[in-house]
Amino acid sequence: MTQAPEDFTPDSSERGHPGESRPAPHGPAPLVPGQRPAPEAPRPASPEPVLPQAAEGGAPMPQASPAVPMPEPTAPPSALPIDMAPPGMAHPGMAHPGQMGPRGPVPPGAMPPGPVPVSAMPPWPGPPRPLAYYAPRPDPKRSRLATVFIVVLLVATSVFAGALVNGWRPAMPAAETGSIEGLAVQPGEGTVPSPGPNAPESEILAYLREQAQLTLDAQAESLLNGSLEGWLAAYDPTLHEKMTGRFDSLTSMQVSRFDYTITSGPLEDASGAVPLYDISVALSYCFVEPADTCKAADIVFDTRWRAGDEGMTMIEVADSEYGQGPHPWEVTDLVAAVGERTVTAVPASMAARLDEALEVSEAAAANADEWAYWEKPDRYVIYIASDEEFDTWFGSGWDSEDVLGFALPLTGTNNGVREPSTYATVMGVDRTGWNEGLTSVIRHELGHAVTLWAAPSERYADDTWWMVEGVAEYIDHGDRALEDYDRMWDVRDYVDQGGCATDILPPGEEDDTLAGSGKYGCGFLGVHYVIDEYGVEKFSEFFGMTAREGTPAVDAAETVYGKSYADLMEEITAFIAQTV
Repeated sequence: MTQAPEDFTPDSSERGHPGESRPAPHGPAPLVPGQRPAPEAPRPASPEPVLPQAAEGGAPMPQASPAVPMPEPTAPPSALPIDMAPPGMAHPGMAHPGQMGPRGPVPPGAMPPGPVPVSAMPPWPGPPRPLAYYAPRPDPKRSRLATVFIVVLLVATSVFAGALVNGWRPAMPAAETGSIEGLAVQPGEGTVPSPGPNAPESEILAYLREQAQLTLDAQAESLLNGSLEGWLAAYDPTLHEKMTGRFDSLTSMQVSRFDYTITSGPLEDASGAVPLYDISVALSYCFVEPADTCKAADIVFDTRWRAGDEGMTMIEVADSEYGQGPHPWEVTDLVAAVGERTVTAVPASMAARLDEALEVSEAAAANADEWAYWEKPDRYVIYIASDEEFDTWFGSGWDSEDVLGFALPLTGTNNGVREPSTYATVMGVDRTGWNEGLTSVIRHELGHAVTLWAAPSERYADDTWWMVEGVAEYIDHGDRALEDYDRMWDVRDYVDQGGCATDILPPGEEDDTLAGSGKYGCGFLGVHYVIDEYGVEKFSEFFGMTAREGTPAVDAAETVYGKSYADLMEEITAFIAQTV
């Protein structure tokens, strides 16, 4: 279940029970630990930590900026049916009309009183759009061994399924220790003076916000410089074991960009003995490629902080959610290997198979690069999972064991603009096996990555589905003869039942294995026909206008092929009927 930001209530001995409502921010300004409510108030016998105070006669205290209204989510070009949308697809930051805020009822569309992860980010681009990939039925003419191979090879993956690779080599030398050590940020650093004992709430929160941002920036610098000590300085010791694993995973994948932005908060929670502060954070990251040119991926997550004389310290860190989380390195200790074109990552338990996975991934990437007609991926990232990770990474939660893998379009902040960016692909190796099955599905899924990489307005609708899946099948099939296509017998039987007679539509819930596999095969034959008949240049133009840029196929067909889409589909379905 997707957790709304305002429901973020991680367990802590320093706060109430999960799910408890927070006190409304009415009344006097919150007290920072160690502050006295008035100058004449006596100091406790055992003084609490005291934040550094601004010097007398210093610059006036800046006021905290009001919360930025949450932008409405942007629907994908091809809207998903409601039952395909992940839980919580409704924009997580929007408040219900009438919800109480600091100044009374919240009007429709306004910011709720809790932390909202995407408040400072451009409009939400919509969630990823996974769909089951149907297995072909066994060929009755094949041997039993070949039948087993085919079932393993092509058992269902998702519509955007795929695998990217991050690889650790057992023989690789360990990274050098960075130069950043110890506490990264001393309290009081920055441009916002520390508040006085009678400071209003806005001054206290403005100060704490900057202190938290400085701590995050220093932590990111520690990560990029390979300093575990500097990385851990931002966390309470109770998080050190978990965050050491995260540090090792990210450095193994050769993280090259790690930019934090506070999107909302801090919001005080004074329900416990010590005030705590909730802060929502956005993070843009890259692997291997230079930070100023890479295609970043964004995540958004909630954090909880303690303020004291040691500075701002994170005591709780939630995993990212909201349709694209958690990312594998957030929840699993990974080892990774970096090749010429890929980053291949596997759970630490699979380290012995990593070189093998990297080799497969690199070959699949070289094959996919031949299809970089639009924008060449800077780096393919391939995660390989056991069943345990497969059910967790990116919130997949697949109901069907027929799904072998998936690829997700991710958004990222590039040059200050949040836009469609990179792809992440995940392979369920317990389902594919390590041999030809893994090879075929990675080739298929990297076919999705290369054809849809950074697509400005993906259109995954009835009139483009056959192209999106068909070209991925075409990229996997390569230059082999049509009679060697593994789904051909399914297409034959499906056409005999009346399938693909006038159109090629996506699989539906009512489809069995034959119909699902047959439709994938029809998509492959459709792409094969238009490329063979009209050339790959026209197909790339047609695909770019429709699947990548969102133009309806009925409009693009006239522009590219000089004929109606209905006439083009009539040619395609006639070719399918003649071929099978």
